[in-house]
Amino acid sequence: MYQQVIIDSRAKIYQRNHQLCVNTGEVYHIPIEDIDTIVIANRESSITVACLDSLVENGSSVLICGKNYMPEGILLPFGAYSRRLRMIKYQIGQGKPAVKQLWKMIVQRKIANQGRCLTLAGKQDCVSAMVDRVQSGDKGNVESIAAARYFKALFGSSFVRHDMDIVNSMLDYGYAILRSAIARYLAAYGFEPCLGIHHHSEVNAFNLADDLIEPFRPLVDLYASQKGGMEVGELPQSVRQELVGLLSVNVLMGKERVSVSNAVERVVQGLARWYQDAAEQLVLPQLLPLSLHNYE
Repeated sequence: MYQQVIIDSRAKIYQRNHQLCVNTGEVYHIPIEDIDTIVIANRESSITVACLDSLVENGSSVLICGKNYMPEGILLPFGAYSRRLRMIKYQIGQGKPAVKQLWKMIVQRKIANQGRCLTLAGKQDCVSAMVDRVQSGDKGNVESIAAARYFKALFGSSFVRHDMDIVNSMLDYGYAILRSAIARYLAAYGFEPCLGIHHHSEVNAFNLADDLIEPFRPLVDLYASQKGGMEVGELPQSVRQELVGLLSVNVLMGKERVSVSNAVERVVQGLARWYQDAAEQLVLPQLLPLSLHNYE
């Protein structure tokens, strides 16, 4: 599976002969087995339960957007893994020292990718030197200190995260797409997404996705840094399509260039192995210049 489908126009969506059919006046056909993620961004669209069932059975995720086009809900393939209870027991049974080491690895790669993002954006790398300061469990809160420097360096000294501006809209939308992709693979491999490594909010159903997204965030940041000069307002359709398309750009996993979607699956697979043998190093993505992966 490798296709990301975004539906912005009013459409009737159904399945026939293992094909996703999108009727917008003209009918488009996409093999369901090729679909990674489908984003339904038009609130006047309709989709059949049979189609949703086929997508979930295939392991695809379905995102529903609200009136501001931001993803607000997700349908996940929880039935795809036959031994989910065993995986949940692995999650619950992790000792604190091992989990703290895991969080250290995640934070170190996130900061390294932030430094790489600054370099690729033509900015001074003011954070990479902080990687070696991250301790077990990041008890010194280096992640937060690095983030404060990083966003100012990337977007300017006046930038404030979560302000109502076009850059924050791009970040929120892109992060939501990444989060949904991670949640999809967590469900497909039997994880309970609310059981996090570092995040433990009782009102967050996706704590684990919010842990694993951290090294991937600079991918969206890099994209946003390259879209200067945009007017304030709703995200244009073209930008939303490009943000969904980030799931198909290259990152480095070890020595191999893979798509972001493939990297997410590999990280989740690696986490499953790590939970069973904490001695194994978790391979995490390294940021590359934004370029679409060549599927052969």
